[in-house]
Amino acid sequence: ALGKYLFTVGSECCNRYFPNAGNCPFENTVQLDYFWTAYEDNIDNLEDMPIRYNHTFYPDLNAQNCVNGTDNPKWMEQNDEFKRLYLFKNHAGCCRRWFSDFDLDGCMNNVVQGIYNVEPCPLNRPDCNNVATITNIQEHRWGMWYPDIDGYRCKNDRQIPDWMLLEGYVDLYLFNTQAQCCSAFGYC
Repeated sequence: ALGKYLFTVGSECCNRYFPNAGNCPFENTVQLDYFWTAYEDNIDNLEDMPIRYNHTFYPDLNAQNCVNGTDNPKWMEQNDEFKRLYLFKNHAGCCRRWFSDFDLDGCMNNVVQGIYNVEPCPLNRPDCNNVATITNIQEHRWGMWYPDIDGYRCKNDRQIPDWMLLEGYVDLYLFNTQAQCCSAFGYC
C-alpha cells in the first residue's frame, strides 16, 4: 500500500499522478530521512528542532546603527515603499543600506536590541500564532527609558514627566532600551 502513495524517486510519483505536468517534480531533493531533515542537518530525530526567528531590523540614524525589534517608528510602515526602504530581515542588510558611507564596520559589529511588539513566530513553526508582547500600553510606557533633561542621563525609574507621556511626545522621548535613549540624546 505504501508504494501507492509514497515514492523514493520523484519521477515515479509524477508519472503516476501528474503525467501531463511539465514541471514535475517541482523539487527533486534526495530524501533519506524525515522531511525536515533536509534543512536540519546533524540533528537527531528525537531532538527538538532549533527555533529560527523571523527578525526585523530598522535603522536608528541617531545611533548610526540598526535596531533589532519591531518598535520602529510607525511611519516606517506607512506604505510598501517605506517598508522596503526601512525594514530589513537581517542586520547586515540594514547596515549596508544605511551606514555604508559612515561607519559600516561599527554598525556590523554592534546591534541595538529593541523589543518585539509581537512575539515573532519561528520560520520553521507554521502553526505558531503571533502573541502581542505589550498588552497594556500605558503600563508599558511607564517602564520605558526617558531622558532626564536636567540630569543629562537616561533613566527608567517610572518617574517620567507627564508631558512626555502625551501623544506627540511619546515617540520623541520614550524608548524601549537604554541604548536607544542614549543614542537619541547622547547622554550615556
